[in-house]
Amino acid sequence: MIKTRVRKALVQNLVTYTIAGGIVYYASRGVSWRQVAEAGDHVTIWSFIVASMVGFLCWFIGETVLYSRLFSYFHGRTEERELLPTMAAVYFLQIINSYVAGGAFILFLHVRKQVGWLTAGCTLMFQGYLDALLLAALSLVAIALVPTSPIRLGLNYAAGIMIAGGVIASFWLVWGSQLSSGRWLRWLYERPSMVSFRLARPSQCIMLMGIRSLIVVGAGLALYGQFVSFHIRVPLFQILALTPFIVAIGNSPLSPGGIGTTQLVFTMAFSKFAVKDELFALSLAVTAFNLAIRIPLGFAMGRPLAREAIEVEHELAAARRIG
Repeated sequence: MIKTRVRKALVQNLVTYTIAGGIVYYASRGVSWRQVAEAGDHVTIWSFIVASMVGFLCWFIGETVLYSRLFSYFHGRTEERELLPTMAAVYFLQIINSYVAGGAFILFLHVRKQVGWLTAGCTLMFQGYLDALLLAALSLVAIALVPTSPIRLGLNYAAGIMIAGGVIASFWLVWGSQLSSGRWLRWLYERPSMVSFRLARPSQCIMLMGIRSLIVVGAGLALYGQFVSFHIRVPLFQILALTPFIVAIGNSPLSPGGIGTTQLVFTMAFSKFAVKDELFALSLAVTAFNLAIRIPLGFAMGRPLAREAIEVEHELAAARRIG
């Protein structure tokens, strides 16, 4: 069983990194590697490191607070420091596979909070729903305030997500509970695993979306600092307008650690502000920093995560013996 899981994970990682490598290759077409090296030589390195570290801390601390609130709302009080080893695991595992990274949250909820596997997965899905709704709303605001931004191309997608999100919200808040018991939508509404969707209050959703908004704004400001360190002049409002799209595409499961999507977004979205060589150099620096800062987290999270995995293995072994 373990060998099968390992083999499956290796195949998934191989496919993911192959896709990421293909995206990097596509983004690098027409790039002069000599000019990429020159752009790297001219960077103000300490300015880049400070901006990148601020961006990372914004994400790490912000998401630690975000998920501690999320889990506290539906699965019992969860302190930020209690969640730190799991957050370290998530950020390390994102280099390998986004789905595996999400599994660290599920493992935490199952072992520490005695939450069922499916219920834990649905709680993460609830946060994903809020994130999608928020990024779509921020995109629409950016399109309205900065009509010259390339994000305008995503107008229809953002509007579609908002409409779909509104229908879903109305289901859980208004008419889902009023359906007759024989309908499949009522069956979905009553599932114990959907507790976060069913019990979430508007004030809780606003809090979670507010925390995510601060993370997005912080990420945009850090990105501006990274551009400045490479002496690439992009107006701050243009960067902030594109940040929701950058955040959304950067969290794609096809982008381990942002490899590929970072290069594609930088070279395409900001093409009118700098030459492709400079943008590609910056994208490589951003990806390299993300990898360098996340890899040590693997050592920090190793022992706590291993203990939780052993507990689950014992649980599953006992269940097999009973079965």
